[in-house]
Amino acid sequence: MKNTLIGWVIQGYGVSNTNKVIMPPDQEQIQNFEGFQEVLRKILPTNIGFEELEIRNMEVVFVCNGGNDEFVLETASGGISALIDIAWQIYMFSTQEKSDFTVLIDEVENHLHPIMQRKVLPDLVKAFPNARFIVSTHSPLVVGSVKDSSVYALKHNSAGKVDSHLLDLQNQAKNAIEVLDEILGVSFTMPIWVEDKLNFINDKYKDRTTDPQIFTLMRKDLAELGLEKLLPQAIEKYMEGKE
Repeated sequence: MKNTLIGWVIQGYGVSNTNKVIMPPDQEQIQNFEGFQEVLRKILPTNIGFEELEIRNMEVVFVCNGGNDEFVLETASGGISALIDIAWQIYMFSTQEKSDFTVLIDEVENHLHPIMQRKVLPDLVKAFPNARFIVSTHSPLVVGSVKDSSVYALKHNSAGKVDSHLLDLQNQAKNAIEVLDEILGVSFTMPIWVEDKLNFINDKYKDRTTDPQIFTLMRKDLAELGLEKLLPQAIEKYMEGKE
């Protein structure tokens, strides 16, 4: 990527020495360079304020926020690097001869901050409107992030085989917690150690007769653990055991 970008700049904008043209400009190379910059403006998070690429001392520099911020390609964070790499691979394949194509991405959320996970697919669709995207994900923030899409949940059936189930997320939109529970099969989203504490407290009181004093004692136990806010979940577990 780095060598190609530098080549586009040198060969695209040409080289001159005073009044002598040593290498004439090449409009196609210029379009390639400026086209990739436009893709980056759509793909990269708006909070970094990316504006343009510059070549300095044979390094690719990302200029942001009116030149107040910048970073070299090799120093980008894991998430930013992942987005740049995805954009680069698609952009290099996307040409006038290949205007209609399909992109496959496995676990598209890898290395991405949760804020990026919410936007990665909508931004890719915006940057490459002629592409079809088929992606896999375990992130509830990616599932359903594009309205006009087909979402399938892959689950094991009774025979141990994997079945696909088409979900209706356009008419039944779900938040991240609901996606974790109903689609990804993670019914409890708190840390395991918290769940263990709730189970311990529930076991402590499950055989006692139900009365308001039970819930007061539960609140006291949770407060000692710094988990007083979880009283509703503790009561829910307790009541489930009484049914």
